[in-house]
Formats: sequence, structure tokens, C-alpha cells
Amino acid sequence: MKDILKGLLIGLGKIMPGVSGSVIAISLGVYEKAISALNNFYKNKDDLIYLIKILLGILISIAFMGKVIIYLLTRYYSYTIFLFAGLILGSSSDIKQHVKKKYWYLSIISFIIIVVFSFISNPNSVVIKDNTIYFLYYFFSGFVDAIATVIPGISGTALLMLLGSYKDVASIFSNILNFSFLINHISMLLPFIFGMLFGLFLSLKLVNILFRKCYYQTYNIILGLLYGSVFIMLKTCSYNFSSILIGLLLFIFSFIFIKKINHFL
Repeated sequence: MKDILKGLLIGLGKIMPGVSGSVIAISLGVYEKAISALNNFYKNKDDLIYLIKILLGILISIAFMGKVIIYLLTRYYSYTIFLFAGLILGSSSDIKQHVKKKYWYLSIISFIIIVVFSFISNPNSVVIKDNTIYFLYYFFSGFVDAIATVIPGISGTALLMLLGSYKDVASIFSNILNFSFLINHISMLLPFIFGMLFGLFLSLKLVNILFRKCYYQTYNIILGLLYGSVFIMLKTCSYNFSSILIGLLLFIFSFIFIKKINHFL
């Protein structure tokens, strides 16, 4: 039951803009075990069962919370973003334990890269008429989302917002149990799934190499990407006295909440 509950929390991180599901996985002690299981599940029955439990929790979370997240972002965008930002920073303590001060410049470089990318990208949804470009666009969206799912500190939803495909992908996630909806959007769903599978294959190989050959440098880069994701989120908010005050209260609440949750999981 614990593994399913952890999957529920990781699933929330998966659909929340700016939140990295893999960061939450790290803070819950799931990440390294899950990466190992993904590379060996076809050899070890226990690894397969473990992955099924985690995946079940993720799917339940996405299926039942997707619409709620979309509603909150539509009606209370700034408040919701502050809440999510607190969850991200509150779950980042495990990452900080793996960084080295002598590689501080890598954190700064990765932070600057993702921030610059956020300013030169168009976050609005795009309209594509050419079928080939349409396929490649959603294939790339799936590829990016998979990379962000595996590599800690990178928020897939934040990157999808920058690409302009977040609303489309979120609609699929929130209707994951609605088979008629999925069939009607099969031209979007298939390239996205293909992109995710390709991205998962490459990113799992990449993560193994990075953590084996440059462990501490990788975590420093991840930390910079994490802070960059929070910046991207907060810069999209509208600011006035009430939004700042209520937003800060929600930020503090979510920050403390995820800290406390980590003690039970």
C-alpha cells in the first residue's frame, strides 16, 4: 500500500506545472530503486511487482486529479502555482545532500539556460495544420516529457507549457479513463506515446551513465534546473497584494506539508 501511495504523490508531481515527479520520487526514496527496477524488471519478478504498484498509484493520481488540477489552474492560477512551488522546494532537500560546493557553477549555468529558454519560448498553445509537423510536434512533446520524467529537477509540465502543448497533453491525462475521448484524439495520443517510449529508452541510458561517471556534477545541474523550474512557474503569475499574501501562505503550507509527509513515507 505504501508503494501505491508514493505513486499517488509522484503522479501529482507529474501533472503539476513546474513540479518534477522524479524530484518527489527522490524525496520519497523511490527514484534510485525505480531506475534500477526499470533496467531489470524483465529479469526480476520483484522489480516488476514494485513498478506495477508505483505505476498504479501514478495512473490513479493522474486519472482522478487531472481535472482538479486543470480546474484550479483555470480558476486560481497564481494561488495554485504558489502551492506547487512550495511542494517543489520542500521536496528538494534530498537533492541538496548530493551536491558539491565546488561544482556550484554548474547549478548556475543550468539555472540560466532554463530561464533564458523560458523567455525565448512561446507558452501559448500552437495550431498546426501540416500532418507531418503535427506528428513530430507531439512526438517531441512526448520525448521531452519522458526525459523530464526520468531526469530529476526538470519539470515535464513546465517544459510542455513552454512548448505550448501542455493543455492538450493535460486533457489526455485527465481523460485517461475516457476511451472514447482517447480514440477521438488518437492522432495526438500515438505520437506522444511513441515520443515518450523513445525518450524513456534514451534517458534511462543517459541517467545510468551520468550517475556512474559524474555523480555530483549531475546533481548540481539538477539543482539548478529545479530552481529554474520554480522561477518559470512564478514568473507566469499575476501579482497584487492579495495574491502575494495568500500565495505565500499557500507556499509555506505546502512546503511544510511535503516535509512532514516525507517522515511517514
